[in-house]
Amino acid sequence: MDIPALPRQRGFTLLELMSSMSIAVVLTTTAIPALNGLLQRSRITTEINTFVAHLHYARSEAIKRGQRVVICRSADGLSCARTEGWHRGWITFADSNANRERDDGEALLRVEHGEENGIIITSGQRRRVIYWPTGFTPGTNGTYTFCDPDYPQWAKAVILSNPGRPRLSDTKPDGSALDCG
Repeated sequence: MDIPALPRQRGFTLLELMSSMSIAVVLTTTAIPALNGLLQRSRITTEINTFVAHLHYARSEAIKRGQRVVICRSADGLSCARTEGWHRGWITFADSNANRERDDGEALLRVEHGEENGIIITSGQRRRVIYWPTGFTPGTNGTYTFCDPDYPQWAKAVILSNPGRPRLSDTKPDGSALDCG
């Protein structure tokens, strides 16, 4: 009588399993911080793209309507704020009486509610962007800095020129490093 052959068992030895686990731990501990950084960079890029889209929209609306259009910081989505930062949100409105404040009867064109994603948007003393019917912005160039205090090396600035066109920069207009403070 023949004895049937036992099926060959396959698997890992304890040494192979320990080696694989060690490699997995090393990869995980190095990949997770890099992934967090990548996600935060993506958030900064998204915020910048949203802000620039609002600038382009406001400029085109000012030209189309033949009147001033204003973008201002706003925490409530209805009126301009004096103390809140841009990261709390902003509104875009047609400023028919040219007083730089949203009044009853003035069209609210867009509202952007701020997100609690750790990104801070600063602009020094600038609380609003005004577009004239020509598409130009009065005054000097404006610098809007997008920064995550945990990753200050990734700060970016949107610099708005007098002709009303934004550009992206890794430095201040004078070439110095961006400040996240």
